Amino acid sequence: MRKRPLLSIAVLLLAACAGGSNQPTGGASPSGPIKIGLLTSLTGNYAPLGTNDKLAAQQMVDSLNAKGGINGRKIDLLIEDDQSNPQQTVISYQKLIDEGVVAIEGPPQSTAELALKPIVAQKKIPDVSVGASDDQVIPVEPYMFQTTPLASQVASACLKQMQALKFTKLAMLTDTKNAYANKGHDVTKTLVSKYGVTIIDDETFETSQTNFAPQIAKIVAMKPDIVLVWATGGPPVNITKQWGDAKTGIPLMMTAAEASPLYIKPSEPQVEGVYVQATLAVLGPNVPSGNKYKKLMDDFGTQFQQANGTWPPQFAWDSMLAMTFIFDAIKRKGATPGQIQAGLESISVDTPQGHYSYARDKHFGMPNSSNLMAVVQNGQLVPTPESQADLGGAGSGASSQSG
Repeated sequence: MRKRPLLSIAVLLLAACAGGSNQPTGGASPSGPIKIGLLTSLTGNYAPLGTNDKLAAQQMVDSLNAKGGINGRKIDLLIEDDQSNPQQTVISYQKLIDEGVVAIEGPPQSTAELALKPIVAQKKIPDVSVGASDDQVIPVEPYMFQTTPLASQVASACLKQMQALKFTKLAMLTDTKNAYANKGHDVTKTLVSKYGVTIIDDETFETSQTNFAPQIAKIVAMKPDIVLVWATGGPPVNITKQWGDAKTGIPLMMTAAEASPLYIKPSEPQVEGVYVQATLAVLGPNVPSGNKYKKLMDDFGTQFQQANGTWPPQFAWDSMLAMTFIFDAIKRKGATPGQIQAGLESISVDTPQGHYSYARDKHFGMPNSSNLMAVVQNGQLVPTPESQADLGGAGSGASSQSG
């Protein structure tokens, strides 16, 4: 039986957070700096995600402050490492609240986000999530928002590519301790028939596993057309290397969580030919100049590349959007938590990932058309022929839940 991540962490630790003030004042002074929190994973399994969150958020804050801030007020970015541990996430979240932040970005993984969801509802400090489980924002929690593609959107993009390749037999390998992976797995099961795909093997593992030989043997014996891996952080690197070493001849597919050099480089050379779901801005260097959002990609991406030696990966773009939306909300509505919440619920912004819009009943916004597919070639993410054909106008569609 497949086990889901336990969300009781929030229930157990809710009391520990109850003593903090619901409406901090430190960042809301009409003349002082505006305190924004970055709750991310700089150590542990999800450090590849959190490292890019931090780089992008800091770039956004430094750029804004260099221009004078918002209405003359600088942004003070307070950063907390949750060590890739949902229990520590709750502790670090409370520390940011105690320090007077008026909004928070993060954390970067869904298991921790879901642990925070009831606490966010209590504290009423806007949280712009860079995790990707649909359950973070569906049903709506008034103070929690999401910049990433939904797991359901990722699943649809993967299945669309399988259909284009005329693959009909699918095997899945899923991390049972990761909420994003579980959601993506479950949604995939509900969508496969729409794309003419049948799941012929369904294997699971836990985040701490490092030897995947048993699952690989079972999958190979079933002879699927392709293997879809639902996981985040370290396990996909081990899976990719072991899959390549096994020389199965069966293609491997990863989700948007692996659209990063921090997955590709450690997985070389076995990563060559692996399919990776990637969003519009991640593929920015391959996007033609006629794309409506190309300039926005280049404005942020070129600066990021100059500073860090690589084009921004998925989690850098997710973080960039989180800061974009928080800044926009403050500019339009004000810098108290309630004003920022109102501003986030009325977001309507062109971004490098397409046009985002939020509403009171919809706190996610990536357009379906911004969810594409790439393949690793010479250590780089290259759009598949099907996605390359979409890049001229990708990202222009209205955002909606995929399915």
